[in-house]
Amino acid sequence: MLELLAPAGDLKSFEAAINCGADAVYLGLSDFNARKKAENFSAENFGDIVNKAHFYGVKVYVTVNTLVRDCEMPQLISLVKAAVEARADAFIVQDLGAAQRLKSAFPDIVLHASTQLGIHNLYGARIAEKLGFKRVVLSRETTVDDIRAIRDGTSLEIEFFVQGALCVAFSGNCYLSAVEQNASGNRGLCKQLCRLPYRAETAGKSAEGFLLSAKDLCLADSIRELASAGVTSFKIEGRLRREGYVASAVSVYRRLIDGADNAKLSDSDRETLKTAFCRGVGYLERAYLDGNASDVIEKDFNNHTGVEVGRVLDVEPFKTDLYRVTVSSRLPLSGGDGLKFFSASAKADRRSGQNLKSAESGGGRVDNAEGIKFRETASIGLGDVKSCGKEQYVFVTKTEIKKGWRVHLISSEERDCALLSRRRNVGVRLRVTAIAGEPLSVFATTDTASVTQLGDICERARTSPLSVDNIRAQMSKAGDSGFEIISCEVETDGVFVAKSILNAARRTALETLAERIITANGMADIKINTSELLFANSTLNVEYDKLNLLFVHNDDLGAFKSGGRFDSKTLDFTVLCPFEYTAEEIERAAIRTGVSKDKIALRLPVIANGLDLMLLDKALGSLPWLKVLVSENIYGFSYADKGYRVIAGAGHNVLNGFAEKVCKNLGAEAVLPSLESEERDGIGGDELPLMTFAHCPYKTVFGNGCGNCKYKEGMAIWRGTHKYSVRRAKLHNCYFGLFK
Repeated sequence: MLELLAPAGDLKSFEAAINCGADAVYLGLSDFNARKKAENFSAENFGDIVNKAHFYGVKVYVTVNTLVRDCEMPQLISLVKAAVEARADAFIVQDLGAAQRLKSAFPDIVLHASTQLGIHNLYGARIAEKLGFKRVVLSRETTVDDIRAIRDGTSLEIEFFVQGALCVAFSGNCYLSAVEQNASGNRGLCKQLCRLPYRAETAGKSAEGFLLSAKDLCLADSIRELASAGVTSFKIEGRLRREGYVASAVSVYRRLIDGADNAKLSDSDRETLKTAFCRGVGYLERAYLDGNASDVIEKDFNNHTGVEVGRVLDVEPFKTDLYRVTVSSRLPLSGGDGLKFFSASAKADRRSGQNLKSAESGGGRVDNAEGIKFRETASIGLGDVKSCGKEQYVFVTKTEIKKGWRVHLISSEERDCALLSRRRNVGVRLRVTAIAGEPLSVFATTDTASVTQLGDICERARTSPLSVDNIRAQMSKAGDSGFEIISCEVETDGVFVAKSILNAARRTALETLAERIITANGMADIKINTSELLFANSTLNVEYDKLNLLFVHNDDLGAFKSGGRFDSKTLDFTVLCPFEYTAEEIERAAIRTGVSKDKIALRLPVIANGLDLMLLDKALGSLPWLKVLVSENIYGFSYADKGYRVIAGAGHNVLNGFAEKVCKNLGAEAVLPSLESEERDGIGGDELPLMTFAHCPYKTVFGNGCGNCKYKEGMAIWRGTHKYSVRRAKLHNCYFGLFK
């Protein structure tokens, strides 16, 4: 059965997700979740949240998907214990040490491997399965072929993002915010610096714009293909989005998942999604499913632009600091709708690098575009928008707007109200028996539970017996119980029962039935290993291995050719980060370093799809002397099983002793400090990119294709005084790293 999984950043979004048809929701508690800026949920109200979801047959997945330091492990265990006791269905985890501790303390707990673990190939999925995960949330960069391989090669459930914001960094593994502002994305504090303007320089050419801002994802037309490949849970991003967005996305995907095998996104559905949230003129509709994507970046607009609906026809002064604006619109407008206005040259101005500003809220300025909401007019006592003829509307605003500007709809009050007014009910069938001399009996049943409620002995009526219709009408009132009475059979022989007694019997029956439904739909009680719980509440301080490593990239090799700049005698290993992962290129790089082969290591690429793995395995098989690998993604641990020596690199983000132990158990002979470790002098350097791209930044800047490749070493990307370099790694596909 296919699952529709919705975000719930707050109570309103939770309600919207359920009422619009989600099969499951994912949400965060007070800490240890990657969306700390969301309102989230507390341990105090979490039990009620889970019960409500389970009443409707909706599962609840708790995000504990941040990195965990040694000193924080007891707090994490305490938080998860409260969620376990509330019968949460599963926990989404990034930190390998946290996963190990949770499995020990709660043996039956269900763990989902977070997308931040970067699982995107069969090797990585098998490691996750080995560690006890039941489901993998695949990275958004996973290809359809690799999804099939994971389905065929493991017993894991597969979850995949299909709608919402897309992080430009591979699987959300980004250190940029941590580098610049000491706000770790892996700790839930991302500042979204990727959404700001940048300047790229390479080969004597330059370009400006939102060069790191990815388009939003929309894989609606690929639902059937993904389901056929093995995806069972379709995930909508957006725990920081408003409830109208959640309602819109869930309602559209509910229809698609429930529809025919050839269900496709209609024009109406597309406008619903774009009005809810869309950056720029369109979505990324195939993403990385076929390999590296070529149109990932929306460099002209970095925030919500909605759908274009018309033009500004006239603007005239109206009292002090107010303007009366007339607009055309191909869609009906009403009070409360959100609009943005863009000049005809807005896109051209952006590409020339002029006035690049990122605020796009109501009244905020983006270049020469303004955002307003009709409801602003009501606040100054001038009423809502008024229709003044076919497709024309007039309103008053403080915002300066010019004639001829494009009008974009960024929220629809009418659509939001319609979606948010939906109510999900559980269908119940009643059978009422009111026979003289026997107890009043109410039998209530649903697809998952049933209950029989007995009342007082019924007495034969002396004057006015209740008819079948009388009893049915009284018993079919479900009120706000969450039930819908879909049928009510009545058997009676001329008795009289007071309405208050009928109401009480019905109410008690439905309350008891609700309790049984919640129990039937919820998780079985999870065993708590008391002794392990005590140990899990302790700390196991990480002890990193002290290795002296030199990371050598392709553009470093010139220094070695001229005699080298480091004394190799002081190094444990020289780690090759080659331009191309072929046996010839690796051996050539090793020779140019002048380092003996027993001190050469190869850093595995952060990303390697199935075709890449074939080339990587071939290269390694041709280099029997290459005994050491530095692993930056959990798929790298699979090489320990092949007989290679493995070092767990900085990209494994080991911040606690339990994670260190997991890495050692997987075959790592050494564990290096995370880039976010408190033991490091600073974050960054040559060992690991701050971001890894599965798209080509050269295509973004130059608009070229692979057939006329514009790649040359030395691309620099600037934001103010912050300069970053771009380096390429080539396997079957090209991947790029952003280095400090």
